[in-house]
Amino acid sequence: MKKTLYFILLSIAINQVTTDISFSTSKSFAMAGAVVSDPGSVGSAFYNPAGLSNLSQSELIIGNSNFYQLDFLTFNYISYINHSNDMAFTLQSLGVRSTSDNNDNWSNPNSNLSSEVSISVSQGFDLLNDKNSKLSLGYSLNYMMLDQGSSSGPSGDGSDGLEGSKISTFGIDIGVLSSLRDKIIIGAFIKNINSPSFGKGSSLQYLPRKLSIGVTYSPFEKLKTNFQIEKLLGRSDNQFRVGLEYTLNELLILRSGIQMEPNRFGVGFVYTPNKSINISFGLLTHPVLSTTSNNIDIIIKFK
Repeated sequence: MKKTLYFILLSIAINQVTTDISFSTSKSFAMAGAVVSDPGSVGSAFYNPAGLSNLSQSELIIGNSNFYQLDFLTFNYISYINHSNDMAFTLQSLGVRSTSDNNDNWSNPNSNLSSEVSISVSQGFDLLNDKNSKLSLGYSLNYMMLDQGSSSGPSGDGSDGLEGSKISTFGIDIGVLSSLRDKIIIGAFIKNINSPSFGKGSSLQYLPRKLSIGVTYSPFEKLKTNFQIEKLLGRSDNQFRVGLEYTLNELLILRSGIQMEPNRFGVGFVYTPNKSINISFGLLTHPVLSTTSNNIDIIIKFK
């Protein structure tokens, strides 16, 4: 019963790499997802590709997320942006493994119930760039694959269960970013603007389309304040998010964020041992579960 509840809560928390993981990088964990208007790293490939045009050098990010200390759920990602053309290549992988036998004990950890893989090409470019203002546009082309394992069937041993299947689809994301004197930045992002789907006929299922709009205000150089509204298109409810990022010194950046409806709290930091490496950690609470999710990633910068 407990594991069933976990699956239900997880489906609510991370709905739609066909799965649209709203909290992917350590920055989005720590700032409770308030990142759509906050450019500045290769992580923009995940939440607003328009921000990729703001990078001054090539970058590589590698990360892993741990959702609520559940060993059977794994999420890994890697992304590289080439500064010469502001184009990023991203790979995301989400997997769910078998965790129990008939006695409800942990076993067979290598049995995959399902796995999802997303391969993306993203690019950001400037439409306007002068001393006072900047306007950028970005896109992501996503090839998404879902591998569903076979079911156990009525007997429970797989002999009379449904066979596994592999399906794929193609999605397009669009992002916009506008800044005024680097003090006020407005960002917007639409996920799955082409309304991709899986299956046919009665099994047809459209992937959720998501709209995110945010504003970043930087009263002084070391502080950023982010405000964001996120909405699944076709639904009336909205999610409100607020995030803060403060540069303490050359070595350490502190982050925090709050999401409302449902209520979640995030906190994290960035440690910069040298100009070429950033090590980031983010932690995010859950509105129901007592455990938290956490993420760690490393950004390597190339001259």
